Amino acid sequence: MTSTNLNVCSIAFLAAFAMNAMAASDGSLGSDSNGTTDVTLEIVDRVQISNMKDIALGSYSGSGDMNNSASFCVYRNGGDDYAVTLTVDTGAFAVDSGTTGDSIAFTARIDDDLDASDGEVLTYNTASTVALAGSVSTTCGGGDNASLAVSFAEANLQAASSANDYGATVTVLVTPI
Repeated sequence: MTSTNLNVCSIAFLAAFAMNAMAASDGSLGSDSNGTTDVTLEIVDRVQISNMKDIALGSYSGSGDMNNSASFCVYRNGGDDYAVTLTVDTGAFAVDSGTTGDSIAFTARIDDDLDASDGEVLTYNTASTVALAGSVSTTCGGGDNASLAVSFAEANLQAASSANDYGATVTVLVTPI
């Protein structure tokens, strides 16, 4: 085969390959004609947290632990899994008093049901390790599908000074996994 024939064959092969790589095709002239087109789209990860509620614990009785939780909704496209990372404006899992300067540490748990008391214990500013299941509805069907629980140990509560202004703002970050 001469180099001219090789070049012509190479050009013909590349042209045929390029035409097959195109998705759409035109029809030919006739009594009817068919053309084709490929329809494509991309679904990117989406997640939304909603229906958040405050966690109020009330006054400490002087003995025992204090525990409370709040439920919320997490939408995840396709109902796929997500992870949770918690941060607190105090810089740790703790509530602070502006009056006394004291802090009271707490533990936090997360679960993809309405009872976080048996959920994963979270580490501050670290994503949960358990895959949590999201809802396919942005409103969770009018309900909730996740919960956050906080627990204050008796020893920490008893060591804190009296004040009525202990508080913190917890940020719940949900990310698709």
